[in-house]
Amino acid sequence: MTFRFGTPLAVFGWVLTGLGLFYVVAAGRAYLRGAGAPWPILLIGALAVVVGSSLVRWVRRTRRGK
Repeated sequence: MTFRFGTPLAVFGWVLTGLGLFYVVAAGRAYLRGAGAPWPILLIGALAVVVGSSLVRWVRRTRRGK
């Protein structure tokens, strides 16, 4: 690869993953309390987990030189 991703992108990926997990847990707790199904919050959290974990994996892969 011509461009190497650094530590700031990995940190951003971890933060995004953590916030996504927080959103998924918050949506699950709201659903269990009977507040209805907060589908937009759940989908945003799931998307944040997917994107954040992909960024972390991408940074790790570029550091190995593949």
